[in-house]
Amino acid sequence: MFNLTRPFAVLLALTLSLDAVALSLQSEKRADGTTVLQLTNAPAPARPPQLNEDPAVRAALIDFIGYATGSFTSDGSMIVTQVLDSLDSEFSTFEKGVPAGRKMLTAMDHDHGDERAALLLNDKGQLIAVGLVNGHCTVKSKTESLSCNPGPETVLTIFQAKDAQKSDAEPIIAWSKELPPMVAFWAESEDPETRALAQKIATVEYITTDPKKESWSASQLPADFPKAMLALLPKNSHLVGAGVDGFFTTPGLKGAPIYGDYDELAGRPRHDFEVLLQTYTPFSEVVKFYQEQAKGAELRANDEKALIDGVAGGGTYKIEIKDKEEEGTSITFSGWRKEV
Repeated sequence: MFNLTRPFAVLLALTLSLDAVALSLQSEKRADGTTVLQLTNAPAPARPPQLNEDPAVRAALIDFIGYATGSFTSDGSMIVTQVLDSLDSEFSTFEKGVPAGRKMLTAMDHDHGDERAALLLNDKGQLIAVGLVNGHCTVKSKTESLSCNPGPETVLTIFQAKDAQKSDAEPIIAWSKELPPMVAFWAESEDPETRALAQKIATVEYITTDPKKESWSASQLPADFPKAMLALLPKNSHLVGAGVDGFFTTPGLKGAPIYGDYDELAGRPRHDFEVLLQTYTPFSEVVKFYQEQAKGAELRANDEKALIDGVAGGGTYKIEIKDKEEEGTSITFSGWRKEV
């Protein structure tokens, strides 16, 4: 199977998005902190963004799914990230079977649409279902690369809130069967072998979301991680990795070295603990969180990066915060058992 060049893939995405030209996606943050999305007739930007570039879309997905992980388009990563990766084109609207007042936004990956996603909104602009066409991709061992279901065994995963009715998501099933141009080209090929390998939705699965559920706990950190420093690790985040005494101890990174070169350059011993977090909380709000939590610490920040140095529970800590734009905000926590 060949790969399309980026310009051709973008052209196909534009073909799918013709109905989006007259519409603009607006957002509003409600009093309860959640984000709603609204389609309006306001003029669209000269260069409409890819759907995953919109901070409001990221915020709405976090409100709906939280920081849960799974293996759909990648192995054991944040579900929201996998959905966003499948919204890497300008949005299109899908109307077939969508009840009056509701809206459905769709987009696809940057290649040819084997992976694509749909966002179903109620009449208030709240997410009520998310559809993700995927291959249940996993990495079976450290020596193997990512492997996904073959095209004829493609899965449609539908995420819904607790107590939602499966029937509410029926428009997503209809959407999943209307293949993007290149995928349809293979499915309708005159060559029987090509048709046999083409994508087909073989399974529809339903997953109930629990956005308030904590995605990680203190038990995943090193056993002697200082309790006084726990408050410096925001819970509304994904635990990328954690380790102690030179090596990561969490799955995925277990056994990988923790580097302390910058410590040595600064003339101090290598840090004992390291915790890596990723959050879709905006950079400015993460900085504000630390201004409130890291009392007495030294904070230096610009528009893209912040550094915090402080002391807690008899030990020293250093925190680096980076604005990763569409990828969210990264937090690197380094800690020492003693003051250094």
